[in-house]
Amino acid sequence: MEAAVTTKTVVTLGLSYPVFKGIMKKGYKVPTPIQRKTIPAILRGRDVVAMARTGSGKTACFLIPMFERLKAPSQAGARALILSPTRELALQTLKFTKELGKFTGLKTALILGGDKMEDQFAALHENPDIIIATPGRLVHVAVEMKLKLHTVEYVVFDEADRLFEMGFAEQLQEIIARLPDCHQTVLFSATLPKLLVEFARAGLTEPMLIRLDVESKLSEQLKVRGTGVPAVAPGS
Repeated sequence: MEAAVTTKTVVTLGLSYPVFKGIMKKGYKVPTPIQRKTIPAILRGRDVVAMARTGSGKTACFLIPMFERLKAPSQAGARALILSPTRELALQTLKFTKELGKFTGLKTALILGGDKMEDQFAALHENPDIIIATPGRLVHVAVEMKLKLHTVEYVVFDEADRLFEMGFAEQLQEIIARLPDCHQTVLFSATLPKLLVEFARAGLTEPMLIRLDVESKLSEQLKVRGTGVPAVAPGS
């Protein structure tokens, strides 16, 4: 089970009541190490590259700041985008988004391969606040609808190493080209392959690297390649 923040931590972070209520409804009491390190940085608006293994509680790391940033439903268009490498992960993320964000009133659209395009067109026409998608289908839908994604202000690359391993680099670049220049990016990954380092250098603004349970040489790789990413060592 993914743990979330304690009542004391919620007060310290200044989370709004609907977000706090969702956390308490889930029964979460003790934050995981990755949550303690990432949530405050993301809430401050920083671009973050977070490295942690599956099952470390990463989903709450990007959902809690997302809910806090969006605050309430809007008809302006999608304001948050979560990209997943697989259908299964996207469905898990949707489930957790609905549970943790139950009291925010935010609307979510799911864009996945294998589902009817017509239903996805309809979902996007309803101006969802959040889009959870796999890259290939999102690009397909975006081309068909001439979707610009210009209202998106918060982007998550979940299991980013798998996104690249599965060959989605071209689709990710296509998606980024449709985003506004000013948006916050959060990237979660278990490993840091060369392609991902180059992607972080090009697509993120002075990102903070937060790593847990990984070899120190990974952060050195980022520094050597000139990303300027400050590493946060475990326990610091």
